[in-house]
Amino acid sequence: MKIKTVFKITQNSRHEFISKVIDSSSPNVEFYFLVIISTLIVTFGLASNNLILVIGGMLVTPLLFPILAISLGVATNENKLLLRSIKVFLFSIILAFIISFIVGFLTKVYIYRIDLITIMKPSWFSFVVAITAGVAASYSWAKPNLDNVLPGTAITVTLIPPLTALGLVLGEQSWFLFFRILEFFVLNIFGIIAGSLLIFLLMDFYKAKTKASKETKLEAKKLAK
Repeated sequence: MKIKTVFKITQNSRHEFISKVIDSSSPNVEFYFLVIISTLIVTFGLASNNLILVIGGMLVTPLLFPILAISLGVATNENKLLLRSIKVFLFSIILAFIISFIVGFLTKVYIYRIDLITIMKPSWFSFVVAITAGVAASYSWAKPNLDNVLPGTAITVTLIPPLTALGLVLGEQSWFLFFRILEFFVLNIFGIIAGSLLIFLLMDFYKAKTKASKETKLEAKKLAK
Protein backbone atom coordinates (compact mmCIF):
# COMPACT_ATOMS: atom_id res chain seq x y z
CA MET A 1 0.00 0.00 0.00
CA LYS A 2 1.41 3.37 -1.03
CA ILE A 3 1.75 6.07 1.60
CA LYS A 4 -0.11 8.56 -0.58
CA THR A 5 -3.27 6.45 -0.53
CA VAL A 6 -3.38 6.70 3.27
CA PHE A 7 -3.73 10.48 3.08
CA LYS A 8 -5.68 10.72 -0.14
CA ILE A 9 -9.11 12.37 0.08
CA THR A 10 -11.34 13.99 -2.52
CA GLN A 11 -11.76 17.73 -2.98
CA ASN A 12 -15.36 17.33 -1.90
CA SER A 13 -14.20 15.74 1.37
CA ARG A 14 -11.84 18.65 1.96
CA HIS A 15 -14.69 21.10 1.42
CA GLU A 16 -17.00 19.21 3.77
CA PHE A 17 -14.32 19.08 6.47
CA ILE A 18 -13.57 22.79 6.20
CA SER A 19 -17.27 23.63 6.49
CA LYS A 20 -17.61 21.35 9.52
CA VAL A 21 -14.60 22.76 11.36
CA ILE A 22 -15.49 26.41 10.72
CA ASP A 23 -19.12 25.83 11.68
CA SER A 24 -18.19 23.90 14.84
CA SER A 25 -15.75 26.59 15.96
CA SER A 26 -18.00 29.53 15.14
CA PRO A 27 -17.89 32.09 18.00
CA ASN A 28 -21.59 32.03 18.81
CA VAL A 29 -23.56 31.70 22.04
CA GLU A 30 -23.82 27.91 21.76
CA PHE A 31 -20.05 27.52 21.36
CA TYR A 32 -19.17 29.59 24.43
CA PHE A 33 -21.96 27.98 26.44
CA LEU A 34 -20.28 24.61 25.85
CA VAL A 35 -16.92 26.12 26.84
CA ILE A 36 -18.43 27.32 30.13
CA ILE A 37 -20.20 24.03 30.88
CA SER A 38 -17.19 21.86 30.05
CA THR A 39 -14.90 24.11 32.10
CA LEU A 40 -17.16 23.88 35.14
CA ILE A 41 -17.40 20.09 34.87
CA VAL A 42 -13.64 19.61 34.51
CA THR A 43 -12.83 22.18 37.21
CA PHE A 44 -15.13 20.54 39.77
CA GLY A 45 -13.82 17.17 38.63
CA LEU A 46 -10.25 18.24 39.35
CA ALA A 47 -11.19 19.95 42.61
CA SER A 48 -12.88 16.79 43.86
CA ASN A 49 -10.17 14.52 42.38
CA ASN A 50 -12.93 12.82 40.38
CA LEU A 51 -11.59 11.41 37.11
CA ILE A 52 -15.08 10.53 35.83
CA LEU A 53 -16.18 14.18 35.97
CA VAL A 54 -12.97 15.28 34.23
CA ILE A 55 -13.57 12.81 31.39
CA GLY A 56 -17.20 13.96 31.13
CA GLY A 57 -16.12 17.57 30.76
CA MET A 58 -13.56 16.66 28.11
CA LEU A 59 -16.30 15.04 26.03
CA VAL A 60 -18.35 18.25 26.13
CA THR A 61 -15.68 20.85 25.36
CA PRO A 62 -15.57 22.34 21.83
CA LEU A 63 -11.93 23.46 22.10
CA LEU A 64 -10.91 20.83 19.56
CA PHE A 65 -12.40 22.78 16.66
CA PRO A 66 -10.74 26.22 16.90
CA ILE A 67 -7.33 24.60 17.23
CA LEU A 68 -8.01 22.50 14.12
CA ALA A 69 -9.20 25.67 12.40
CA ILE A 70 -5.87 27.33 13.25
CA SER A 71 -3.99 24.52 11.53
CA LEU A 72 -6.39 24.74 8.58
CA GLY A 73 -5.71 28.44 8.28
CA VAL A 74 -1.99 27.77 8.04
CA ALA A 75 -2.37 24.80 5.67
CA THR A 76 -4.66 26.70 3.28
CA ASN A 77 -2.73 29.97 3.66
CA GLU A 78 -6.01 31.68 4.49
CA ASN A 79 -5.03 34.52 6.83
CA LYS A 80 -8.58 35.56 7.74
CA LEU A 81 -9.40 32.03 8.87
CA LEU A 82 -6.15 31.85 10.83
CA LEU A 83 -6.67 35.16 12.65
CA ARG A 84 -10.34 34.43 13.31
CA SER A 85 -9.48 31.01 14.76
CA ILE A 86 -6.70 32.37 16.96
CA LYS A 87 -9.12 34.95 18.38
CA VAL A 88 -11.76 32.30 19.10
CA PHE A 89 -9.22 30.00 20.74
CA LEU A 90 -7.66 32.76 22.87
CA PHE A 91 -11.04 34.05 24.05
CA SER A 92 -12.08 30.48 24.92
CA ILE A 93 -8.87 29.99 26.90
CA ILE A 94 -9.35 33.26 28.80
CA LEU A 95 -12.99 32.42 29.54
CA ALA A 96 -12.14 28.94 30.82
CA PHE A 97 -9.23 30.29 32.87
CA ILE A 98 -11.36 32.94 34.58
CA ILE A 99 -14.06 30.40 35.45
CA SER A 100 -11.61 27.88 36.90
CA PHE A 101 -9.82 30.66 38.83
CA ILE A 102 -13.10 31.79 40.42
CA VAL A 103 -13.93 28.20 41.40
CA GLY A 104 -10.44 27.71 42.83
CA PHE A 105 -10.54 31.01 44.72
CA LEU A 106 -13.95 30.28 46.26
CA THR A 107 -13.41 26.61 47.10
CA LYS A 108 -9.83 26.95 48.39
CA VAL A 109 -9.08 23.43 47.19
CA TYR A 110 -5.77 21.88 48.23
CA ILE A 111 -4.21 21.41 44.81
CA TYR A 112 -1.37 19.09 45.85
CA ARG A 113 -3.81 16.29 46.59
CA ILE A 114 -5.16 16.35 43.02
CA ASP A 115 -3.59 13.43 41.18
CA LEU A 116 -3.90 14.82 37.64
CA ILE A 117 -2.30 18.15 38.55
CA THR A 118 0.75 16.53 40.08
CA ILE A 119 1.56 14.70 36.83
CA MET A 120 1.24 17.75 34.57
CA LYS A 121 4.91 18.22 33.78
CA PRO A 122 6.36 19.51 30.50
CA SER A 123 8.61 17.02 28.72
CA TRP A 124 9.50 15.77 25.28
CA PHE A 125 7.27 12.80 25.98
CA SER A 126 4.21 15.00 26.62
CA PHE A 127 5.05 17.00 23.48
CA VAL A 128 5.15 13.81 21.38
CA VAL A 129 1.82 12.75 22.90
CA ALA A 130 0.29 16.10 21.90
CA ILE A 131 1.63 15.75 18.34
CA THR A 132 0.20 12.24 18.16
CA ALA A 133 -3.17 13.47 19.42
CA GLY A 134 -3.17 16.19 16.76
CA VAL A 135 -2.36 13.65 14.06
CA ALA A 136 -5.05 11.20 15.21
CA ALA A 137 -7.82 13.79 15.61
CA SER A 138 -7.19 15.68 12.37
CA TYR A 139 -6.83 12.49 10.34
CA SER A 140 -9.99 10.88 11.69
CA TRP A 141 -12.04 14.06 11.26
CA ALA A 142 -10.79 14.75 7.74
CA LYS A 143 -10.98 11.18 6.52
CA PRO A 144 -14.56 10.20 5.60
CA ASN A 145 -16.27 7.29 7.39
CA LEU A 146 -13.88 7.18 10.34
CA ASP A 147 -14.99 7.35 13.98
CA ASN A 148 -13.71 10.72 15.19
CA VAL A 149 -15.00 10.79 18.79
CA LEU A 150 -12.11 9.07 20.57
CA PRO A 151 -9.30 10.82 18.66
CA GLY A 152 -11.08 14.12 19.31
CA THR A 153 -11.08 13.32 23.02
CA ALA A 154 -7.32 12.71 22.78
CA ILE A 155 -6.87 16.40 21.96
CA THR A 156 -9.12 17.61 24.77
CA VAL A 157 -7.15 15.46 27.23
CA THR A 158 -4.09 17.58 26.47
CA LEU A 159 -5.99 20.89 26.60
CA ILE A 160 -8.89 21.32 29.01
CA PRO A 161 -7.47 19.64 32.17
CA PRO A 162 -4.24 21.70 32.25
CA LEU A 163 -6.17 24.85 31.32
CA THR A 164 -8.60 24.48 34.22
CA ALA A 165 -5.74 23.39 36.48
CA LEU A 166 -4.08 26.75 35.81
CA GLY A 167 -7.08 28.57 37.24
CA LEU A 168 -7.23 26.35 40.31
CA VAL A 169 -3.51 26.72 40.96
CA LEU A 170 -3.62 30.49 40.57
CA GLY A 171 -6.47 30.59 43.06
CA GLU A 172 -4.07 29.15 45.61
CA GLN A 173 -1.18 31.30 44.32
CA SER A 174 1.19 28.41 43.88
CA TRP A 175 3.46 30.11 41.35
CA PHE A 176 5.96 27.33 40.78
CA LEU A 177 3.19 24.87 39.96
CA PHE A 178 1.37 27.50 37.88
CA PHE A 179 4.31 28.11 35.54
CA ARG A 180 5.04 24.40 35.28
CA ILE A 181 1.48 23.65 34.16
CA LEU A 182 1.49 26.72 31.88
CA GLU A 183 4.59 25.39 30.12
CA PHE A 184 2.92 21.98 29.85
CA PHE A 185 -0.24 23.56 28.38
CA VAL A 186 1.60 25.73 25.81
CA LEU A 187 3.75 22.78 24.76
CA ASN A 188 0.59 20.74 24.19
CA ILE A 189 -0.97 23.48 22.05
CA PHE A 190 2.02 23.65 19.74
CA GLY A 191 2.20 19.86 19.60
CA ILE A 192 -1.44 19.55 18.54
CA ILE A 193 -1.07 22.29 15.92
CA ALA A 194 2.09 20.65 14.55
CA GLY A 195 0.44 17.22 14.34
CA SER A 196 -2.75 18.43 12.69
CA LEU A 197 -0.86 20.75 10.33
CA LEU A 198 1.25 17.81 9.16
CA ILE A 199 -1.89 15.83 8.30
CA PHE A 200 -3.53 18.74 6.50
CA LEU A 201 -0.41 19.27 4.39
CA LEU A 202 -0.20 15.57 3.54
CA MET A 203 -3.88 15.68 2.55
CA ASP A 204 -3.25 18.63 0.22
CA PHE A 205 -5.61 21.03 1.96
CA TYR A 206 -3.81 23.89 0.24
CA LYS A 207 -5.98 23.01 -2.75
CA ALA A 208 -9.06 24.12 -0.80
CA LYS A 209 -8.01 27.72 -0.07
CA THR A 210 -10.95 29.13 -2.04
CA LYS A 211 -13.41 27.09 0.03
CA ALA A 212 -11.77 28.18 3.30
CA SER A 213 -11.98 31.82 2.24
CA LYS A 214 -15.60 31.46 1.18
CA GLU A 215 -16.68 29.78 4.43
CA THR A 216 -14.86 32.36 6.54
CA LYS A 217 -16.59 35.24 4.75
CA LEU A 218 -19.96 33.47 5.01
CA GLU A 219 -19.52 33.02 8.76
CA ALA A 220 -18.61 36.70 9.17
CA LYS A 221 -21.82 37.71 7.41
CA LYS A 222 -23.90 35.44 9.66
CA LEU A 223 -22.33 36.80 12.82
CA ALA A 224 -22.83 40.39 11.63
CA LYS A 225 -26.60 39.95 11.40
